Amino acid sequence: MRTTRFLARRPMARLVAATAAAGTASLLLVGVLQVPAGAVTGGPYNTSVVVSSAPLAAYSGQSVTFSAKVGSSGHGTPSGTMTFSIVGSDASVVNCDAGNVVPFTGGVATCVVAGGLAAGGSTFTVTAAYSDTADSTYNPSTGTKTATIKQGKSTTAVTSSANPSVTGQAVSFNAAVAAVAPAIGTPSGSVTFAGVSCDGGNTITLSGGLAQCVISGGLASQMTPILVTGAYSGDPQFLTSTGNVKQTVGKAGGTVALTANPNNCVGDICTIGQGTPVSFTGTATTKGTDGGTGTPTGSLAFSVIQAGSKTSLTCDGGSNTVALVAGQATCNFSGGLSASVYFTVTATLVSTGYAAASATLYENSALAGTNTTTDALHALGAGQSFTVTARVTTVGYAGSNTPGGFVNVLVCGGNSNGYNGCQGGAAPVGAGGVAQFLVGGGEYPGGYSVTAIYTGDANFYSSTSHLRNFFIGKSTTTLTLSQYGGFVTVSGDAATITATVVAPNGAAGSVPIGPMSGNITFTITDSLGTPVTCVGGNSVPLAIDLGQVEGTATCFLAPGSVTTASPSGSLYTIQANYGGDSNYVVSNAQVKLAVVPPIA
Repeated sequence: MRTTRFLARRPMARLVAATAAAGTASLLLVGVLQVPAGAVTGGPYNTSVVVSSAPLAAYSGQSVTFSAKVGSSGHGTPSGTMTFSIVGSDASVVNCDAGNVVPFTGGVATCVVAGGLAAGGSTFTVTAAYSDTADSTYNPSTGTKTATIKQGKSTTAVTSSANPSVTGQAVSFNAAVAAVAPAIGTPSGSVTFAGVSCDGGNTITLSGGLAQCVISGGLASQMTPILVTGAYSGDPQFLTSTGNVKQTVGKAGGTVALTANPNNCVGDICTIGQGTPVSFTGTATTKGTDGGTGTPTGSLAFSVIQAGSKTSLTCDGGSNTVALVAGQATCNFSGGLSASVYFTVTATLVSTGYAAASATLYENSALAGTNTTTDALHALGAGQSFTVTARVTTVGYAGSNTPGGFVNVLVCGGNSNGYNGCQGGAAPVGAGGVAQFLVGGGEYPGGYSVTAIYTGDANFYSSTSHLRNFFIGKSTTTLTLSQYGGFVTVSGDAATITATVVAPNGAAGSVPIGPMSGNITFTITDSLGTPVTCVGGNSVPLAIDLGQVEGTATCFLAPGSVTTASPSGSLYTIQANYGGDSNYVVSNAQVKLAVVPPIA
């Protein structure tokens, strides 16, 4: 029976049936002519192709297999090749991994696309074209299937480079976008970060599935905790997704440096005179050892406590908490500090972003010592005005402070013109600690002493110079001779010669010393040495009466006293000598008097 059914399906079966009546011999012939199973004769026969896919619903990038099955109803199983064509709605073309022309057996050909299809191609038309490459038993045929590729799901994971971080510490947030199986591939597009401000903008383009938000200036602790979100934009192949991380920011380490102005400090010990305006400036910076950066904000709390006290002085303005500006804050004391062994000065950082830090120095406001000296006095004459120079220098450390105030100068002696045997007064201390006092009118000749007493000021103690002795001698004098119209006279005429004696620096005629006294002695001779006598004698007292010119003496020469017989005239020598007195020294002068003949 099995053989009969087989023959009925083959063209040879009809031949066997035609000889069936021939009996046993004929059956033996049939056995000889039987075609092996699987062989097909006749045709060509029509075929049909059915295309299927696995999986039925593929995601972008997912490996997919297309199978094409060919059949010929009632005419065996075709063999040959199948040519696949995969074209997306965007005209993209995809090839089978092993090539698009696929040989097959058992009526099935397989096209594997291990890298999957892109969802961006939307729908794909898969065509399988069969051709009989062995003989012409089967006609070619084509099968088609439409494959729709879904966008793959994605996942976004956000991580921090430093969590927790500290204020100002550089931190970056990394968003890693990956495909969710069964989707395969590396998502493209961008990630938009929220909750922070990234350097260069918050939307970052993916590179290799990664996007990085860099914050080089770090975050502030007062913002903590911070929810940082990364939102993936999606692309034609992958759906959007979001991830986040909670960032914790702690306070960064801070430091404070404290300085005084005036900066009279050695190490942390400073010195200033009491009452001198002073200010304390604190500079806050990051510690720099914990990754923190930036300039601390907030304020500095100042404490200025005098030794032995527990209560702080108050900065100018009424508050010891001073806001930081560019990392600095200053506590001023325009009225200075009272005298004390020392004040403990502390500045403490108060900031929401930086840990507390402080600095301390010690301000010594005790008075500084001084030393007062006087310059030597030389070559002083009676009645001569002179200047006493006193110098005040500091003893010990005084910083940039210099003595001010006054120096009292006293010049004393047994012959003094002053009250109770002394002259003097107060002189202000100027630059370099120098004070100068002018003793006007001078003193009588004799021995004297000078003392300078520095009275001190708000920063310096007083001091007194050592007694310095000096001597005042007689005042020097200068004698001059004069005649109205010059030293020329006509032979036989009367002549008037005036001698004037003066002392330097106003000594002559000073009230205490008085005018010079004594005589002027005139000596007048002609060229032969013959003397001429002044009217009243050649020794003439200096003028001391009212109406007279102080310090002068006049020699009147009567008519005929000076004559000449020479047509060219003659010269007379006039010598005048001042003999000095108890306050003034001697002096002399000499001139030539020209005596000319009368005009004819």
